[in-house]
Amino acid sequence: MARNRWFLLRLSLLRAACAALLCVGLCLATGGCVTGPTVIAPEKRTAIDRRLVEYPAGVDLHVIARDLTGPVDCEVDADGNLIVAESGRGGREPRIFGIRKDGTAFTIYPTAQRFPFPPLSWIKTGPRIYGPVGGIALDKGKVYVTHRDAEGYGEVTAFTYDGKPTTIVGRLPAQGDYGMGGIAIQPYTGRLWFGVGAATNSGVVGLDNWAAGWVKRHPNFSDRPYTQTRLLGYRFDVPNPLAGLFGGKDVAGTAPFQPFNSRYRGTIPAAENGRPTAAIFSCDPGGGGLKVEAHGIRCPRDIAFDPYGSPFVTNQGMELRGTRPVKDDPDALLRVSPRWYGWPDFSADLRPISEPRFQPPQELLVTYESSTELIDHRGSGLESPYHYRDTLVNAVLPPLAGAAGVTFVPQGGPLTAFNGHAVIALSGDRAPFATSGRKLKGPTGYRIVRVDNVTKLPDETYKVSDFVRNTAGVPRSRQKLTYHHICLERPIAVRFDPSDGSMYIVDFGVLEMRNGREWVKPLSGRIFKLEPNESPTTQPATTVADVSDDEDGE
Repeated sequence: MARNRWFLLRLSLLRAACAALLCVGLCLATGGCVTGPTVIAPEKRTAIDRRLVEYPAGVDLHVIARDLTGPVDCEVDADGNLIVAESGRGGREPRIFGIRKDGTAFTIYPTAQRFPFPPLSWIKTGPRIYGPVGGIALDKGKVYVTHRDAEGYGEVTAFTYDGKPTTIVGRLPAQGDYGMGGIAIQPYTGRLWFGVGAATNSGVVGLDNWAAGWVKRHPNFSDRPYTQTRLLGYRFDVPNPLAGLFGGKDVAGTAPFQPFNSRYRGTIPAAENGRPTAAIFSCDPGGGGLKVEAHGIRCPRDIAFDPYGSPFVTNQGMELRGTRPVKDDPDALLRVSPRWYGWPDFSADLRPISEPRFQPPQELLVTYESSTELIDHRGSGLESPYHYRDTLVNAVLPPLAGAAGVTFVPQGGPLTAFNGHAVIALSGDRAPFATSGRKLKGPTGYRIVRVDNVTKLPDETYKVSDFVRNTAGVPRSRQKLTYHHICLERPIAVRFDPSDGSMYIVDFGVLEMRNGREWVKPLSGRIFKLEPNESPTTQPATTVADVSDDEDGE
């Protein structure tokens, strides 16, 4: 009898150990088991110290949620619930959840289905989406999400609050560097607008894309133009990562809009099914009616409509990396019009890439002496966007600033003095990957800026001013602060509460580039809120010299 009990005990322990090992293995395979979020009850929120963060008068900045992993967007629904999306960047699992007014949270994705029998009942099953999530939009009890599928294609999916999914659009060309962008609902028509980014940095698949990992997974993928495109004959030779007895020659040659190490084609056909990379699309909210609204926009990161219903997009410029490196291409806020915006032959602010300001250092050039156009514009029937800069470029932002979420200040609420101005989150640079290992002169981005849509500058763009920023000028992870001293890391989205005009800031958290791949620090993301204060705001300090120098306790 005792022997049987001992046998059963050992069998139970063995089963428990196997389940634990399986849990650990799955956690490692999916990027680690993380928890969160932690919602801060309203009565426990304290204003962020203005010695650390500068923000407008008349409001206080609070943390309302912490312990998020790579959050990318948020929206407020008709009932006042804050819906938040975690991106799934860095190999993590995407997540969508809500925060009620009373501070309690609820999960929308992943759904709470579980494996039907123990000891594996903790394994969740059911529908699955893949990161990175580009953004979310809310309408009539549905959460519209831009994301990838298991094969890397882009999708738009609508979730009900109980987690039931409906695919709106699928099979979008999102397998490269920049997948799905943000999503917004057009006023009056209700159509969904969303972006699909470029496959490459500047039109040519190169070793930087090998480092990112997608060329090996999708060897036949490359950028796809919206219309039939004639090239000017440039071909770029780089070392072949697959060289060897069975891998081919030591040198791989690649031309624009073609897969890595493929045979040269002088004319590239229009994208299959009318679905190009580097473009903005719209569709009906129930699916169908897919339309290209603009193309030749390298990284359409987020879309917003101004008070008059006009569409705008944040566009990130080309980086100093890869087979065709480009220097100092700025980020920009663009007005969207049905036309070609020039990528990869024009900068994000619609200037010819052949201008001296964009030429990379000599040692980075591969097969030509300077950056020049790749496309025969006239032969391709493409009109230069440079002639329309004064109507299409709304604001020019610093190179590598990471222009991300954009919205417009509504009328009413604590920030009504800025009604109609655009507010943009700058999530920061991706050095050293984005700079081919070169050090930046200083941090770029890591703040919220405001675009004054009244005051125009001589170059026909609008004035850009800091709106919310760390007084130290660097993200929190680069300061010696204690756990209790809070400031911005990588702000990635800004949204307004339609009920009271308060502004939410989604802070992505700590992200590092390691060997061309993104590494995301778990539980380092936060949601901030700018809301009215009860007493006059004092002038913020410009230094944090009197703040503790203790190391970050997170």
